[in-house]
Amino acid sequence: MNIAGSTQEERTGALITYILTALFGWLGGLIGWLIWKGKGSFAKDQTTEAFNFGLTTLIVIIVISILARFVPFLGFLTWIVGLLQLILSIIGGVAANKGTAYRYPFSLRLIKS
Repeated sequence: MNIAGSTQEERTGALITYILTALFGWLGGLIGWLIWKGKGSFAKDQTTEAFNFGLTTLIVIIVISILARFVPFLGFLTWIVGLLQLILSIIGGVAANKGTAYRYPFSLRLIKS
């Protein structure tokens, strides 16, 4: 979905937020969301999407870490979740830089845009 009228500043803010989410998870998403959520509808939508995905991966990693205490071989799943976060956030950043709204294939919508 291409959001008409998205400015270069909004696209850059969304791109940076996706990169921060790829590198730092929910904290990177939070930083980007706090900085760019008021810059326009595209930036608000995409930074909220990145932050929500960062929160989703945080919750999944916490649950896996707890379960791994009882079933040790589940611990490797945290690496898979981290790798998925990296790959999907890069894809989101590329899409946002083109002015196209990106939706993660799975994400809890905890923060509404």
